[in-house]
Parts: sequence; C-alpha cells; structure tokens
Amino acid sequence: MSTINSPRRVRRRKDPTPFNILVIGTRGSGKTSFLEFLKTSLALPAKKRSQRSTEIEQEVTSRAIPSGNFIPHYLEKGLEKNVVDLQLREMSTFLEAKFEETFAEEMKVVRSPGVQDTHIHAVFLILDPARLDRNIAAARAVPGVSQSGKHGVDLGRIVGGLDEDLDLQVMRTLQGKTTVIPVISKADTVTTAHMSFLKKTVWASLKKANFDPLESLGLDEEDESTPNSSRIDENEELEAEADEAAVESDEGEGRENDTNSSSPNNENSEDRSSSTSKRKSNTSLHQAKELSEDNSNELPLLPMSIISPDLYEPGAIDRKFPWGTANPYDPDHCDFTRLRDAVFSEWRSELREASREQWYEGWRTSRLKHRSPVNRRR
Repeated sequence: MSTINSPRRVRRRKDPTPFNILVIGTRGSGKTSFLEFLKTSLALPAKKRSQRSTEIEQEVTSRAIPSGNFIPHYLEKGLEKNVVDLQLREMSTFLEAKFEETFAEEMKVVRSPGVQDTHIHAVFLILDPARLDRNIAAARAVPGVSQSGKHGVDLGRIVGGLDEDLDLQVMRTLQGKTTVIPVISKADTVTTAHMSFLKKTVWASLKKANFDPLESLGLDEEDESTPNSSRIDENEELEAEADEAAVESDEGEGRENDTNSSSPNNENSEDRSSSTSKRKSNTSLHQAKELSEDNSNELPLLPMSIISPDLYEPGAIDRKFPWGTANPYDPDHCDFTRLRDAVFSEWRSELREASREQWYEGWRTSRLKHRSPVNRRR
C-alpha cells in the first residue's frame, strides 16, 4: 500500500521539521556570501515548489524576530578578538534561550500543539585563510616575541593555525550547546597545496586542543542492524518534503504515479542508498581520526573548504578570473557540495538528535540542579 497520504506523512508535509543553523566568523571572512549561496543551493527549483511550501517559508520569515544582537539569517557584526568575550556571552544566551523555550513548553500542564524546534542544530565557524596564514606565520616566529603592527598576534596564544583567544575560545564556549563545524572560506584565493596545508594545520590544532567537532554524533559507530524508535526518521521527512509538490499537483488527477514511486522496491532502494551514504560518511570520519602524521597525503574530514559566488555578478555561480573559473559545485575546486550533503542530509538526523538528547538534556540537568530552592519556614 502507498503511504504517501498517511496521517503522519501529511502532517509532516504541512508542518516540516525545522533544521536551524548559525553562521559565525570574523569580519570579512565570507559569512554573508556563504549563507546567501547556501540558501540558494538548498532551495527547490521554482517548478518543484508547491504553494504550501512557499506559504510556510513566508510565514516563518514573517514571524522571525530579532533576539538580542541576532537577527534572522545573519549576524550583522563579525567576531572581533578584543570584544569576543562579550559576543560569546550574548551568543551563549541566544543558544540557551532556545533550550529555555523547550523547557518552558515541557513544564506546561497542557502543551501547545505544533511547537517548532528552535534549537541551533549546527554552527558553521567560517575561517578566513588569510587570517590562518597570519596565525601560522606568528606561531613560527621566535617564541616569546610578540608580533607588532596592524595584524599583531600574541605568539603564546596560537595553537597551530587557530587563535586560542578567538577560534578555540569560540569552540569551548559553544561546546555542550551545539555542534561547531569549522569551514575554510575563499578557497579560490589559495592554491590546492596551500589549502591542503591549511586543512591539516587546522585539524592538528583541533586535536592538540582536544576538540573533535563530530565526536558527539557517533558517526563512526555502526549500529544499523538494531532499530531505534527514538531516532529521528530523516529519510521519511526528506522524502515527504520532496514529494509534496507532486502530491498536491496530482490531487485531481489520481495518484497512480505517487503509488508507484512509493512501492516497496523503491523504498528499499532509498534505504539502501541512505545506508551506503552513511557508511561512506563513517569511513571518511574514521580516516580523518586516524590522520596523525603531518606528512600524510590523506586530507582530514574537517575542516572543509568553500567558495561563494561573486557578489559583483548577480545570478552567476562561477567566479570568473582571467585565467579560468572557480565553481563552488566542483569537488575539485572546493568541498561545498560535500559539506552541504553531509550536514543537510547524511548528518542531519544525528545533529538534531545530539541537540535534543545531549546538549538540551545536559543543559536541562544543570538547569534543574541550579534552580533556586524554595524558601521554607522553619
């Protein structure tokens, strides 16, 4: 039987589950251009969009309101080293406010129907390759001597290519509240060998600081044979969202095509495809964790590199140079496609599950332990 119109599928088509991300980075690192291209890349083609999905997008956008210094879609100011403590304090308050919304809903006697998940499921930390180069150059200088000038760097606060007082402080602050994914921007400004060096250096810095951004996702743990009813069924959600336009357009013409597309054979094929993708992701993560030698030719899984379209050429995807073009979708030019597929498809359920079962539950436990005791008369 076709499950295309089951109550569960219909509910999810009408009320898709949110997947929330935050993009952060220093000023000029490429946050805005990356986010705009990401939204364009994830959007359905106009011919595949249903009226319902368009209405939902407009409704969510209209209801989005500023929260502290944060506004929908992007943060106006970039991270700055001299005020990063204040910025991180505001960011922590913002992330915990999302947990507070869930906690307040759970404490209600009668919970409101259709409450959306507002947790920040992933954070992209955008790293400017030029700033990484300055950090690396400073770290190679004579120990105990501070660099002076416009781009002065305290040598004692550099761990490989990452700044202890900025990059690593951001990761330490956000750890336990969300999953931070480091990304190197502007891949078209460095050579292939240079990018490989930056990736290995950043990964070595993360290991030295005892950071594994994806450890909480458990992507290297194979347990596909044991069903888990508590896991979020992302395949069904993505399937339902993709089928929404076809279902609504065929309501007056019968559902023969929908029934065929939902046949057991096709469902099994999709399941096998999903399992294969996850195994590939697990293998890549396992290989990245085994990267322990600096002279290894194998690149780590993180960080990934990205290229954003030229803002001065609206509508164009490629960045054109006198000697050629840089295509964000070309895996030989950058890792944007791999990043998009991993975060928004392969790791999506794990990111949401970590947000709910690890970050929120940890915060909730701490919240209950530190609640002000009720004054009692003696």
